[in-house]
Amino acid sequence: MSAIYFASGDSNAKVEYQTISSTITQLSQEQSERLHDRISKAQLEKLHECFKAMPNQVVGISDLRRILEDMEITFSDFTYTRLFLKINQNRDFMVDWNEFVSYLIFGFQEEDPSSQKEALILPISTAPTVRKTEHRSAVCCLALLKVKSDQTPLEDITETTNYSFGGEDSPENSGMWVTASHEGQLRFWSAHMEPLRSAVSESIHLKVPTWILALQALSDVSIVCTSSTERELRFHETIASTFTLRMVIRSLPYAVYCMSYAFYNNGKTHSKLILGDYAGNVRILSYSPYLRGPFQAKPGAALVELVWADVLRGRIPLLVPREYINLHNELISCVYYSLHMNTLFASAEYRNTKKYRGRCPGLIMVSNDDRNNFRIPLGVTVFYVSEIKNILVTGGPDTFVRIWDVYISSEPSAILTGHNGGIVAVFVQPEENKVYSVDYHKIIKVWDLEEHTLLQTYGDLVRIIHHSETDIKYYYHSHLRELMVAGRKLISIKCCPRVRVDLTDGNTHAAPVSVVLYNRLFRNIVTCGLDSYIIVWDPWSGRRKIIMKNCHTKMIYGETIDIEITAACFDPLEQFLLTGARDGSLKIWNYNNAVVVRNMSIMPDQEVTAVIWVVDRILAMGWDRQVTEFNDVEGREYGDPKKWSKFHTDDITCADVKLGEGVVTATYSGEIIFWKLETGQPYRRYNVMDPKRFIELKLSRDEEKQSRRSKRMSSFAMVSRLSRLTSMIAKPDEIKDYGANIPVSVQAVLFLQKRPMTKDHGSVFISLDTGYIQVYSHHQHGGILSQFYAVHKLGDCVLTMATDRKNRFLYTGTAFGYVKVWHIVNYCIPEAEKTHVCMPRLRLEFIFLRKELFLPRAKRILRNQPEPMLVSSYKGHLKAINSIGFINLPKIIFTGSHDYSCRLWTQGGRYLGTLGTVLPWSKLTPFERAGEDNRGYRLPPDIKKVASSTTLKVISGIQYSSTLKHAKTTEEREDDRDVEDTTTNDLKTMFDKPLKEPILGKHFALPGRSAIEQRIELDTTQLYIPVYTHLRVYPSEMMENLPTPPIISQVKAENYLNHYMPVEGKVDPNTSAINIREPQPQARSRAGAAGSTQQVKPRKTGKAKLGSKSSKSEF
Repeated sequence: MSAIYFASGDSNAKVEYQTISSTITQLSQEQSERLHDRISKAQLEKLHECFKAMPNQVVGISDLRRILEDMEITFSDFTYTRLFLKINQNRDFMVDWNEFVSYLIFGFQEEDPSSQKEALILPISTAPTVRKTEHRSAVCCLALLKVKSDQTPLEDITETTNYSFGGEDSPENSGMWVTASHEGQLRFWSAHMEPLRSAVSESIHLKVPTWILALQALSDVSIVCTSSTERELRFHETIASTFTLRMVIRSLPYAVYCMSYAFYNNGKTHSKLILGDYAGNVRILSYSPYLRGPFQAKPGAALVELVWADVLRGRIPLLVPREYINLHNELISCVYYSLHMNTLFASAEYRNTKKYRGRCPGLIMVSNDDRNNFRIPLGVTVFYVSEIKNILVTGGPDTFVRIWDVYISSEPSAILTGHNGGIVAVFVQPEENKVYSVDYHKIIKVWDLEEHTLLQTYGDLVRIIHHSETDIKYYYHSHLRELMVAGRKLISIKCCPRVRVDLTDGNTHAAPVSVVLYNRLFRNIVTCGLDSYIIVWDPWSGRRKIIMKNCHTKMIYGETIDIEITAACFDPLEQFLLTGARDGSLKIWNYNNAVVVRNMSIMPDQEVTAVIWVVDRILAMGWDRQVTEFNDVEGREYGDPKKWSKFHTDDITCADVKLGEGVVTATYSGEIIFWKLETGQPYRRYNVMDPKRFIELKLSRDEEKQSRRSKRMSSFAMVSRLSRLTSMIAKPDEIKDYGANIPVSVQAVLFLQKRPMTKDHGSVFISLDTGYIQVYSHHQHGGILSQFYAVHKLGDCVLTMATDRKNRFLYTGTAFGYVKVWHIVNYCIPEAEKTHVCMPRLRLEFIFLRKELFLPRAKRILRNQPEPMLVSSYKGHLKAINSIGFINLPKIIFTGSHDYSCRLWTQGGRYLGTLGTVLPWSKLTPFERAGEDNRGYRLPPDIKKVASSTTLKVISGIQYSSTLKHAKTTEEREDDRDVEDTTTNDLKTMFDKPLKEPILGKHFALPGRSAIEQRIELDTTQLYIPVYTHLRVYPSEMMENLPTPPIISQVKAENYLNHYMPVEGKVDPNTSAINIREPQPQARSRAGAAGSTQQVKPRKTGKAKLGSKSSKSEF
């Protein structure tokens, strides 16, 4: 129990406050401390009168409770004390009316859903993908062969999610891009811009080159339609990588300038192809997509060719035309048909202001026979209709983006200004409430759809596309959330991409998380990152409550630059937050309303690495190599800070405090100094290289020179030297062998608050970059007591440490992303105070302690290190863990990492979730222990791909049992034979005939066992087991070549020209270029010389005639 006295009318009054982690161990149920849910308007007015009636219009802790109880608003003692501390923002323990009303407003702000939807990163934050189009000229048309339609019936619309499982990126779900150039060349691309094939669309009658004007993909029937200056519509079939001309409609009244297509995925509604021409007319071709409608392949009709007049007369019954003549007086710039509203939208540009006098119908909406005109000066170039939001977004030459209600055409609901050129493309992301617009100068602007504010201006297209290219085509892929830009190049820009939950659970910050703190008063988690963000989270619901951006900034050449937050802590009552940045600035925040209470600074451009807030004082340490003390007393907080004596010769990396006793600071060069908290004077000084050597508290000449030119060297060489000593516990004096010229830096320090100040109690844990943790006593006559190896991988080290309220466990986070839990109850304390450890109870909580068939690496490296006992080890992040903390009552570990995430774990190692995830959050409570239910726990997707068997076992909470095979007794063998006989009979009954021996055939035999037993003894003294050194490799021998059969040798020696017979009179064997010889007769016997030399005489007739019986028999 803590008691805090305050100045008021009653000098004996005092406030007693408790937190979850202080003295309360069990609470039956959670009681809400929010007043805005329980106070009515009449009660609020009565409260205001009570405040006015009090002296100085302020009330104390007892007065406020009495007033609330008079209005039948009651709280328990514990809950009311917490409520009063939340209301008392001035820390004077007197509440005025402004403080009371501000607390009510904060309660409503926590329920505001806008804080949940605010993005941490810009909508377009990734680099675009660029590749050449491989066209001879610039791309004039761009279309997408979709897998599913953008339009969905109302009854089929489901709630959109901001995450995907990765299947959307597959070619089966993302579709194909189609690009076309004016000369008629078409190219097909995958969704990720990989070239697939090319084709040509040309006229079948005209011999002059074609000129493509528009391109449209009819996705549900696998047709690509092109329009050209020949006033033709060509429908090409694209099934099975083909490009076959299926239908041609010629002799349209005017050439088609733009096209659009509307269809449903179910195939029950007629699909519509909308055509807009140069004369302001709109035509619609409607058909049923069942069996591909009019484009179905029929025998004997490979190509259907007709004129537009035949289409109007109904020559093709499956194709239903409809015309809207003279809908606009200028050419149609954009068309769209909404199947949901059964409405046609068509726009046109009216640049002749003298002719139309600004009363031009820029966009016309036609529903049945009703027409609505959206009158916009200079007309409309592009527009986008969102049926989900019932809005219409237009853009034109007047550089304005207008947002309309679809059913209200009199005036727009919002006008977005900021472009310096005509709008050439607009689209809406309804699930993200964002509007994207692109102007003529290739500048993309992102707007908030609800607040109508500018979110981002993206200008990288100006750098990628040459300034001479003006006719650029844009197409938004709503399924992949990508904007495709086509000209001489193909450019893909991701616009608010969905989170791939198969790869990650999401991010907590937009940059590495540097500090994570738990506030016991408000029961929330505060995260600070290198993106200069401070975010307040509700860990019990996973909801983001408050986000503060650009917390630390500085102005450089007129540009505001964000400064990384490197250190943070709470005040003693945990009402305010203190943050330190890389430029040496410090700020005190009332983080419930994002207000800066006070600004401070140490030396300029010197990073703040540690901050400590004790009663009436603030201590800040960093690269200035000294401790700076700021006053926190009312009336003296703006005085000059006090500088403690400068005894460090290098930059301070970390520090910690034990309330009422002392402060410890450590540096890059391994110096450790203990300070008196009351006076700020040092009383002990150590060096981690030689911790037993006494060091005077003054700087020698050599140390002064070293402090001026100190340059920290890399510790990796020393870590490799320490790898030989990982199998045994290094003694303190063995550090001398590391080398005096290689400094060892201190990464983290931790004070154990429950350990007394004696020379026999290890109360300070010092983490080194060698992987060791040294334990010191902060007593004046104390020193180093012990050390232990805290990592199991070469080059790893502990970057952050935390402990529970009773100092029973030590929680460490390493540079390789490992979370380790150590049992330190009996570590570095006198023998008389050591207690019995119940190992079965620890094994029930920590599955890591259960026996395994083979020792994992985390256990094998510490098998000769009895204390402290490692009770859990698992990989929690892919990158370094910068901060770790522990919530006592629910037993939750939270870690902040360099991989932009903050994750919650149970004490046993189960994964609870990532703050900021898009997935549903598992409900937690601050009054019950997390992880006691028997539900299944999943693994983080990024860890699942690299996790070891130990990590998989700890996070999932499942251990697969496996036993070694042993020799069976005679009775077990007889039982096995009985089972085999029964199984054989069952197989005979099932399959009728069993397999005959030998099953593997006669050409295979199992190798016999060697008479000499071969035992392999694995070398386990190193960090890894070199299994390859125990493998036997037999020398290779030359293979014996098999003899070649005689018949193959005879065929190989033959000449196939010997079997050709020239035709007499047509080929001259002497002068022919073919040079074919007459076949030579061969004798039956090699001994007969006469028969062998006999030749065939020339024939006088056209028929072949042999000269002798021998030649007959030979051929």
